[in-house]
Amino acid sequence: MPGYACARFGGEGACPEDTHQPETVEGRAIAAAGPELFHQRRIGPGGYAGLDLPACLALMEAQGVPPRIATLLLPHWETGLLEAVARMRERNGAE
Repeated sequence: MPGYACARFGGEGACPEDTHQPETVEGRAIAAAGPELFHQRRIGPGGYAGLDLPACLALMEAQGVPPRIATLLLPHWETGLLEAVARMRERNGAE
């Protein structure tokens, strides 16, 4: 649903869901696989430590995403998740 983030956050500015919507078939496939990818995570002493990239690559390959493309896109997905977790920790006062 385009614009959901804007409605959820008061409608200010451009909606991330619209401005960062993947433009390629492979990008949309990785975005659609988000819930499955999120479950392929590594947990360390401090909590979420990133994605299990070999498992994510296997999952993407099974869904028809070429491994060379997934190898390029998955690190960016992981970075976004790590940044989101860091913001949540900061907001909640956790270290």
